Amino acid sequence: MLPLPPRRFEPVVWQPATVHPDSHVEFDRRLYSVPWRLIGRKVWVRAPEHSVEVYADDARVATHDRRSRGRQSTDDLHLPEGRRDLRHRSEEYWLERADRLGADVGQYVRAVLASDDVLSRLRDVQAIVAHLETFPVTRAQAAARRAHAYGNTSYAAIKRILKDGLDLQPLPNFVSPAHGRITQPRFARTAGELLAKHSEADHESH
Repeated sequence: MLPLPPRRFEPVVWQPATVHPDSHVEFDRRLYSVPWRLIGRKVWVRAPEHSVEVYADDARVATHDRRSRGRQSTDDLHLPEGRRDLRHRSEEYWLERADRLGADVGQYVRAVLASDDVLSRLRDVQAIVAHLETFPVTRAQAAARRAHAYGNTSYAAIKRILKDGLDLQPLPNFVSPAHGRITQPRFARTAGELLAKHSEADHESH
């Protein structure tokens, strides 16, 4: 029998990815930066046990620690100079911008941040606030109220509400859930309400 190799076998995962507009690729629910000139390009992610490597045109363009803390791993050198300072802006910065759009927007953005106890929602908040700022304040507030009432905490939800003009429609008469978590079905009725409705129907039939 042949002797065992000096190094144990290390499983490696290969996965295609597209570089996002923020100079990051996504792998295993985390974001890893690559040089900003590759924005929009297709790349390959190679992930052994302890690292994440990104390849473009057969050349390695980025290496990150796979076990680093947080949802995002960013090398400042991968970002254009004008954007390097932006990523260091904290939640407080975006909450301040949200509050400038009104109390409804501020409350909704706080609900977005509180909606996930594991992954940071700052990236979603940045997209939400920046998008709301392109609309009149009244529409931004109405969109935030509707999204909050339905427990929708994604950028896609806000974008769809404004695109479809749903913010211009009145909200149904139900109480919005705290932090986007619904404690009971929105359209559920109590047993008393159902019995009363049933009695009314019997009375009308006679």
